[in-house]
Amino acid sequence: MTKEIRLVAILCTFVLSLGCGPSKKSSVDSRTYHGAFNNIVIETEGMKADVFSENYDPRLEPVQDQFGSVVAAFMRNKDVKGTPLEAEAQKLLDKEQEIMEIWRSPDGSIEKLRAAVQEVVDQVEHMKTMI
Repeated sequence: MTKEIRLVAILCTFVLSLGCGPSKKSSVDSRTYHGAFNNIVIETEGMKADVFSENYDPRLEPVQDQFGSVVAAFMRNKDVKGTPLEAEAQKLLDKEQEIMEIWRSPDGSIEKLRAAVQEVVDQVEHMKTMI
């Protein structure tokens, strides 16, 4: 009797573990819809953490190189092309250019830079509601 219970327990554990895989919604594979968007979220959070840090050095670029790449990867996704999300992602790229212009300008203050980064954060939050 105990052998049968052990066998059933092992089989149940095995069957349950087959159904447990990584969630598509938590993926960071940029070839997938959710993964590409998750990369945007990660890059945006990094940008905000850098620029809003009290130790932020204004000589350092506020936008990492990967930000534009992950937004472009999201826009290339077949589930995004031709949808309102594509236009919303384009706004992120436009905002990236604006941030870089503020950073490069001689009169670009840290307050202006932080306000522009906050707009990117707000845009990503808006996009989360669409996904």
